[in-house]
Amino acid sequence: MTRRYVEVSLPPPVSRELTYGVPAELADEIQVGSAVLVPVVRRQLTGFVVGFTEPPPEVKDIRDLLRVVDRDSLLAPEVVGLCRWLADYYFAPLGSALAAALPPGIKLTSNRLVSLKEGMPCPADAGEELVLAQLRQSGPLKVSTLQRRLRRPDLERLLRRLEKAGYLAIEPVLPQAQVGALHRRWVRPAASASAEMEALQRRAPRQAQCLAQLLAEGPLAAEALRERGFDARLLRELSGRGLVETFAQEVWRDPLADLGEQLAETLDPTPDQQQVLGALDTALDQRRFHPALLQGVTGSGKTLVYIRAAARALEQGRGVIILVPEIALAWQMVRRFVAHFGPQVAVMHSQLSAGERYDTWRRLRQGQQRLVIGARSAILAPVRDLGLIVVDEEHDGAYKQEDLEGRQPLCYNARDVALVRGQRAEAVVLLGSATPSLESYWNLHTGKYHLLSLPSRIDNRPLPSVEVVDMRQEPFQKKQRALFSHALRLKIRARLERREQIILLQNRRGFSPFVLCSACGEAVQCQQCRVSLTYHRSGETQLRCHYCDYRIPLPGFCPGCGSAELRLEGVGTQKVEQALEEQFPGIRIIRMDVDTTGWKGAHDELVQRFRQGEADVLLGTQMVAKGLDFPRVTLVGVISADTSMHLPDFRASERTFQLLTQVAGRAGRGDLPGEVVIQTLLPEDAALRAAARQDFAAFVGPELEERREASFPPYARLVAFLWQGNEEEEVAQAAREGARCLCQASGSANTLLGPAPAPLARLRGRYRWQALLRGPSAAQLHGWTSQALPAMREAARRRQTALTVNVDPLTLM
Repeated sequence: MTRRYVEVSLPPPVSRELTYGVPAELADEIQVGSAVLVPVVRRQLTGFVVGFTEPPPEVKDIRDLLRVVDRDSLLAPEVVGLCRWLADYYFAPLGSALAAALPPGIKLTSNRLVSLKEGMPCPADAGEELVLAQLRQSGPLKVSTLQRRLRRPDLERLLRRLEKAGYLAIEPVLPQAQVGALHRRWVRPAASASAEMEALQRRAPRQAQCLAQLLAEGPLAAEALRERGFDARLLRELSGRGLVETFAQEVWRDPLADLGEQLAETLDPTPDQQQVLGALDTALDQRRFHPALLQGVTGSGKTLVYIRAAARALEQGRGVIILVPEIALAWQMVRRFVAHFGPQVAVMHSQLSAGERYDTWRRLRQGQQRLVIGARSAILAPVRDLGLIVVDEEHDGAYKQEDLEGRQPLCYNARDVALVRGQRAEAVVLLGSATPSLESYWNLHTGKYHLLSLPSRIDNRPLPSVEVVDMRQEPFQKKQRALFSHALRLKIRARLERREQIILLQNRRGFSPFVLCSACGEAVQCQQCRVSLTYHRSGETQLRCHYCDYRIPLPGFCPGCGSAELRLEGVGTQKVEQALEEQFPGIRIIRMDVDTTGWKGAHDELVQRFRQGEADVLLGTQMVAKGLDFPRVTLVGVISADTSMHLPDFRASERTFQLLTQVAGRAGRGDLPGEVVIQTLLPEDAALRAAARQDFAAFVGPELEERREASFPPYARLVAFLWQGNEEEEVAQAAREGARCLCQASGSANTLLGPAPAPLARLRGRYRWQALLRGPSAAQLHGWTSQALPAMREAARRRQTALTVNVDPLTLM
C-alpha cells in the first residue's frame, strides 16, 4: 500500500502547516478535518488535517502522526474551508481558526518533564545550579513549573546545556484529554431472570426486590438503583448469579435539562411582520444566498420573525444558527425557541461546562439537533445543511473578538463571518437591529443587503416618551451633584406606589470609578496597568483593576504625595444601588453587572427573578439595555448618559446613540405606556438628542457626513496594529519600524495613523503602541498588509515585542 501524507495545521505557538506520514493502521481513519496528535521537535501537539499532499522532495525523513485525538470531533469540509477564509482575511494562524471551531478540551499538548540524572558533579554556572537545586528538592518537574519558580528568560538555554552535558533527561509527557463522552453504568435483567424469581425470593428477598424492579421497568442506571437502596455489593451478587447484566451507556450532558416546560406563545403576525415573513419565505424557498437587514423599532416583534423563519427552514430540512450578543439574551431567546421547537434547540456559549459544549457540538455535528442559539463562537457550530443565520442586535460590538492584551491571534467579527458562511452555504442571513451599524446601513444603501422593515410596535403601542434632564441645573446635595434628578425621583416613587417595574442604566460597575487625591490631583492607579483603580464596596471593600484584577485595600494616604485627602469620585452601579436603598426604603433591587453574573446561569436567574416580580428595579450596566422584554417595566432611567461620549474612538457617538435608543426601548412593551428619563451634562449632544427622539435617520445623516470627511468606515476600511512588550523603548522602536514597512507597502504616509502609545498605554505590565492603516477597500488593505507583515513580525521578534493584527477593528483602546 502506498504511503499517504497529510498537511497538518498547528495552532500557536507553532502556527504553521507541516507534512506528516499516515501510519498504515490509521489510513482508514484520517480525513480532512481530523484532529490528530503529531510530534513537533520534542513535544506532542494537537493539529488538524487540512488536506492530503505529496512529501516535499527536499525532506527525506518525514515523521508519522501519532494518533487521532477524538474520532467524534471531525470538522466538516465546509467548516475547514470557512476556517481557511478566517485565517486569510484576519491574518491569523489557520490552526487558531480550526481550534476555534472545535469544542473545548479535546486538544492535547504534551508537557516536557525534566528529571535529574544521578552521579554528576556540580556545574560551575550559577544559573545551571539553580535549576538542579529545584530538581533535587522537588524531583522531576515540568518546564512550565520551573519557569514559574525561577522566572529566568534564559531557562531554555540552561536546560539545553544541562541536557547536552548529561545532567538532565527531558521527556514529553502527554496529559489525559480534558473532555470526552460521558458513560454511566446501567443494569438490565438477564434473559433467565424471570425463571429464577421464585427461588430468589426465598433465598435473597432483597435481591429479588431489585430484580423485580428491573423486570418491571427495564434497564436502570446503577446510580438510580443505589438511590433506591440497592448497593454495589447487591448488584455484584446478582451479576455473579447471572441474573443481571451491566453495560455502559453514554449520558448526554444537556445544558437545557433544568429549563422546564416552556409554553409557546401564539404567533399571530402583524401586517408588517407578515410582509417581512413573506419575503423571507420566498428567499428560503429559492435556496440562494440572501443577505437582509431587518430594521425594526424596539418592541416591533423581531423575535417572532426569527421563530417563524426558523420554522420554515427546519421544515425544509435545513439547519439554523441564531446569534445573540449577550448570554443574558441567549437564555431569553432559548426559552422562546424551546417552547416552539423542543429538543431540536441547542445552546452554545462560554458559561457552559466543557462537557456540555462537547456533547452539544457532537449532537449538532451528527444532525441530532438542527438549531443552535449562542453568542459569537456559535457561528462556527457544525450545523448541517445550513439554511438560515440570524444575527440579532447586529450592531453590537460583542460580536467582534478583540483582545486588549493581544493574546488572541484570531480577531474575527461573527456578523461578518455569518455573511461569508451564509454565502458559501447558499443560506438566508438576517441581520436584525433597531439601531443598525453604519456599515450595515451603508451596505443596505449600496445594494448589498435587502431591506426588511418593522416600523411600528406590536399592537401599535406607542414608543415611550423621553425626557432629557440637564444635570447642570439640578441642585447639589451635601456639596455633591445629585445622583437622581427631581424628575427621576418623582417617577421612581410613582412606579413603586403603582407596583410597576423600573430599569436603571449606569454603564460603570463598582462603587466609584476612581479615588482622587485632593492635594495632588492624582488618582490611585494600578501598578500593572496605566488605569485608575475602581472602588468596590460589596463583599470585601477594596480597590480593583478591571483589566488585570489587581486588588488592594482602600489606602488611608495618597501613594503619590502622602496626603490623607482622598475622596471617591464618579458613580458605579453599587453607588446607585446604595442611593436607591437610602432614598426609597424597602425598595427591592436586582443588580446585573459583571460582578453579579460571573457564574453559570446567573444571567438567566436574575432575569427570571425580575420577570416574576421579585424586584422593583433592575439596575445594571449595558447588559440591561439589550433585547430584554418585561411587560411591567414602565420607566427607564439613564443615570449618566455621558459615560461613553468622550472615549477616544470615532465610534463613540454611534455607540452612545445605540445604547440610549436600546435602553429606552425597554419601557412600555406591555399594555401600560412607558417613560424614559435621560440624565446628562451634555443635553445639546446630537447623538443624545436623536436617541431621545428615537430617530435613527436624524442621527445617521450627520454622522455619515463626518465619517466621509474623516475617511473612516463605512467610507474606508481599517486594519489596526498593536505592539506590546515589557520594555517601553523596544515596543516604541518595533512600532516605528513596523510603520515604515507599512508606508513602503502602501506607497504613502497618508494611509497610516500613528504609531503612538495606545489610549490604554500599559496593561498587565506590558507597554502598548498602535497604528491604524486606512484604505479605500478591503482588498487594497489586505495587499499592503500582506506585503509588510513578514518584515513587521521580524522587527517585533528582534525586539521581543508581540504584534497583533486586527482587521476591521471596532475599538481603538
